[in-house]
Formats: sequence, C-alpha cells, structure tokens
Amino acid sequence: MTQTLTSPLPLESRLVERVWGGTRLIPAGGDTSRKIGEAWVVGEDNRVSGGPHTGQTLAELSAQFPEELLGRRATSARFPLLIKLLDCAEWLSVQVHPDDAQARELEGAGFLGKTEAWQVLDADGGAQIIAGIREGTPQDTLRAAILDGKVMEHVAYTPVHARDTFLIPAGTVHALGPGVFLYEVQQTSDLTYRIHDWDRPAAAGRALHLEKSAAVARPWPAPASPPPAAGAAVQQLTRCDYFVLERLGSGGGTLAGDTAGQSFHVLTVTRGEAQVEAGGERHTLGQFESLLLPAAVGAYGLSGDFELLRSSLPE
Repeated sequence: MTQTLTSPLPLESRLVERVWGGTRLIPAGGDTSRKIGEAWVVGEDNRVSGGPHTGQTLAELSAQFPEELLGRRATSARFPLLIKLLDCAEWLSVQVHPDDAQARELEGAGFLGKTEAWQVLDADGGAQIIAGIREGTPQDTLRAAILDGKVMEHVAYTPVHARDTFLIPAGTVHALGPGVFLYEVQQTSDLTYRIHDWDRPAAAGRALHLEKSAAVARPWPAPASPPPAAGAAVQQLTRCDYFVLERLGSGGGTLAGDTAGQSFHVLTVTRGEAQVEAGGERHTLGQFESLLLPAAVGAYGLSGDFELLRSSLPE
C-alpha cells in the first residue's frame, strides 16, 4: 500500500542543554540539575512519534513527500522551519545571524542564514532583551565596536512582557535575558555568530566570532511588530519571507483551518487544551504541545478553550 501524508504528525521533542538554561522545560520527575535551555519541537531532525511514519524524521519525509508535507509554497524539498521553546535563566550570548547569501559566502554551499521571530510566553518582572542597535549608530562604528569588544555600548535594551512579539531579521544583533520563556520560529539553520558572552568562566564560556559578526551585523533596531487585531479569533503576529506566525484563540468554541495544499501548519498550544480534528483523526493538545499538519491534510477543525500559535509558509 502506498503511504501518504494526509494525517497529522505528532513529533518527539528534543531537549537541549545550554549554559543559560532553566528548569521549566524538564518533564515532571526529571533531573532538575540539568540546564535545559531549548526544546526543539518541530524541525527536520524531529522524529514522528505516532502513526504509520513513526520513527521517521521530517528530513526523511520531506525528501519522500515534498509537496504533500511542505506544500506548493515551499521553495525546496528541505523542511524549512525550526520551532523551539526557550527557557532563559541567564543572558544568552549577544549574537547575530547571517542571511542566506552571507551564509553561503562565509560558510560554503548548503548553509542557510537565519531570520527568526519570538512570541514571549512568560516573563519575570523587569525582564529585558537586546533587540538590535541603537538608532543613529553608523555601520563603521558598529563594525569597529564589535572588533574592539565594545558592542555593549551600542545595543538597544527592550523590556519584555508576555504576549510580546519580535521579528529578528538576519543581521540584527540580539540576546535574550534572564526570566524570559518564549516560542521561537526560525529558518532551518543554527548558524550563530557570537559577539559577547558576558565573560562567563572559561568552563562555560564559548568561542566568539568577531570577524564574521562584524561582516554581517547591521546597525538597526529590531522592527516593531504592529499589535494584532483586538478580539480577532485569528491574529497575525508577524510575517516575513520565510514564515507567518499567528495566534488563534477560542473561548470554548470552534475554529476552522485549511492547509489547502499550500503549506504545512504547525500548531502549538500556549494556553488550555485544544482538540484537533484533521485527516480523519482527533488529537488532543495540552499546553506547550505541538502538532504538525502536512499541507495535504486540507480542512481541519479546532475546538476547546485554548490559545495556540500557528506557523506556516508565506504566500
């Protein structure tokens, strides 16, 4: 029998230890001495955890069923997005990512740049991030500051609160601060150039990439995300050339969606519990659980009292 991709794909998350990580991503009863900074919930290396494709990675399924999984908006057969949850107990390194052309020039063929977006799920009082460079900083000043170890004199600090959204285009200098828990959607790339790592002890410190950072960093603040339409059941939070991020909410009612063969949809519940009916199946998603709907799924329904984030490819 020929296998197809017309049903939802539950995926195994990958927990990643980081020097700046916290404990809220550790499963109940897990080892709380570990510093878990990231949960990679949907990406090309994640494996399907149920159904006929159990054990296969999204990379394998993308190669086998490119149009059924990715949809007509995809520009290649590689799974194009990586979606994570991040728990920040300390400052992340001040860093920057190249764009696609710069990644190929600096790293070689096959490398991709990284544009990303954040939706803040929770934030301690006084939590802040670095989101770009202060306006009016010349390019040559920024380059010199990076090479001389003085970039912190020019970064733009921004206070953050739950439900804030930030788009971080390639070239934007940025860092997440302690007390921030968020959802991140990004290009399929983990290419990071570190500029400053907070003078961590040698055992925890990591290599800096000053020359490459100076080559790709741009002297701009992160673009402001317009507030979503108040009261709308489907709210667009941000979009770019690589992804669309939306927030869907239902106070106990129902919502309808449709992949329409155009793009996969990634659903991640951020509050409550959602029932997903798609491809002849019914799935229950609790808080911070995700489900991938292949582009071939078509129409689907959502019910329950929930909020969720939906990532997909842009038109």
